[in-house]
Amino acid sequence: MRASTNPELTAAWATVPDVAKAQERHEAAVKLRRDFPRGKTPAEALADVRAEAVATFADTGKWPSTFAKDAAKAHADALVWESEAAALYELERATKANAEDLRDSLFVDVLEHLDGRLSEILDAAKAAGETLGDVNTAEQAIEAGGDVLDAWRRLASLLKDYRNVRDASWDVLRAVSGMDERSSMQQWRNEGHGEIKDVRMDDVPSHIRDVMRSRAYTVEYLVWVAQSGSAFVPTSYDDLEFSVTASLEPVAYDDHGPIVDLSPRVTPARESRPAQTYTHSRTPHMDASQPTPARPKANASHPDRERSTTDYF
Repeated sequence: MRASTNPELTAAWATVPDVAKAQERHEAAVKLRRDFPRGKTPAEALADVRAEAVATFADTGKWPSTFAKDAAKAHADALVWESEAAALYELERATKANAEDLRDSLFVDVLEHLDGRLSEILDAAKAAGETLGDVNTAEQAIEAGGDVLDAWRRLASLLKDYRNVRDASWDVLRAVSGMDERSSMQQWRNEGHGEIKDVRMDDVPSHIRDVMRSRAYTVEYLVWVAQSGSAFVPTSYDDLEFSVTASLEPVAYDDHGPIVDLSPRVTPARESRPAQTYTHSRTPHMDASQPTPARPKANASHPDRERSTTDYF
C-alpha cells in the first residue's frame, strides 16, 4: 500500500481501489498537518503577554493599560490555532487507521492477484523453456541463435517479472503480520520456503535449493519452477506456515508404531517337594485330652549349615 518502485506491487494494489483511495486520503492529511504553521498554545501565548507587560513596566514604570485586552486576544488566537492543530493531528491518525484497516482486510485480494500474475509468468516461461531445450547459459543461447535465442531473451524478461512478484508478495505479507510472524517469515524465506508447495525440500535438487535460499534467480531456475508446476504465492501467514510444515514432514507415517507382542507368557508350574521329617520332629498335639501322638518316622537328616529358602521351596 505504501509507495513502492515495484511495478507488480503497485499494479496489485491498484486492483483494490478502496485501498488506493484511503492511502491518498492519508497522504493528503499528512501534508495538511505538516504544512500547518507553527503556533502557540494558550498557555504559551499568555506567558508571552505577561512577560512583555513585565518588561514594559520594568523599562517605563507603567503597567500596560491594554494588558487584559491583549491577553484575551492572545489566548483566543492561540486557542483557535490549538484546536485546528489537534483536529489535523486526529485527521492524520484517523486516515492512517482507516487505510491500515482496509489493507488488513483486503490484502488477500492483492496476494491472489499476485498469484495469478505468477501463473501467467510461469506459463510463458514453461513454453519458452521447451524451446530452450538443454541450453542453460547465455553463451549457449547465442551460439544456438534463432528461436532458442529468442526464448532465452523472453525468459530473461520474465525473470525480472518473477522477481518483482516474489518481492511484492513478501512485502504484503510482512506489512499485515505481527513482529513474531515477520521474524518467522524471514527465517523461512532464508531457508528457501515460500517458493513452491506440495514438494518436500529433500526432493528438490541442491542447486535449485541454493537459488531459493539466496533468491539470486536464474533462467535455469525459472524454467525448473515453471516445469515443476508447484510454484505459488502464499495468501496468508497460515498458508505459508502450512507449506513450510508440509515440505519438512516425512512422506508417510506409521500410525500404529512398532509391533508389540502382547501374547500371554506361560511358565511351567513348579513341582512341589515331599515333606521332610527330621529326628527331632514332633507330631502336632492338637487335643490335650488325648494321648501324645507318636513321633513321625524321620526321612531326612538335619543339615550342618543354616537352611535357606531353597531348602523349603
